[in-house]
Amino acid sequence: MLEEITDKMETASTWWFLASILSAPLAYAALRITSKLGMVVVIVLAGGLSFLMTLTALQEAFFEDEFSQSAQDDIAHQWIAHRIASGCLPIVLVSITIGLRYRWAKRDPQKKKT
Repeated sequence: MLEEITDKMETASTWWFLASILSAPLAYAALRITSKLGMVVVIVLAGGLSFLMTLTALQEAFFEDEFSQSAQDDIAHQWIAHRIASGCLPIVLVSITIGLRYRWAKRDPQKKKT
C-alpha cells in the first residue's frame, strides 16, 4: 500500500520547479510595474497563488483518503514540509523583488547627486 501511495506522489523538486515557473512572471511584473496600484495587484496575485498552492498541499496531505495517517507517519513529514514551503514561494519572491527594487530606487538618487 505504501508503494502505491509513493508512486502517486510528486517529488519535492517537481513542486519547487512548478512554484518557480508560476512565480517568475509575478516577480518580473513586480520589477517592471511602477504604480502603487500595480504593486498592490501583483502582491494580491502572488498572495492568492501562494494561498491556493498551500491550500492544495494541505488538502492533498491531510484530507484525501489515499494519504492515510500511517503513510504520513512513515514518509510524509519532509514531503508535506516541501509542499507547504514551495507554496509560499510566489509571495516570498515578489516580496524580495519589491524590497530590492525600493532599495535600488533609494540608491539611484544618491549616485546622481555626487
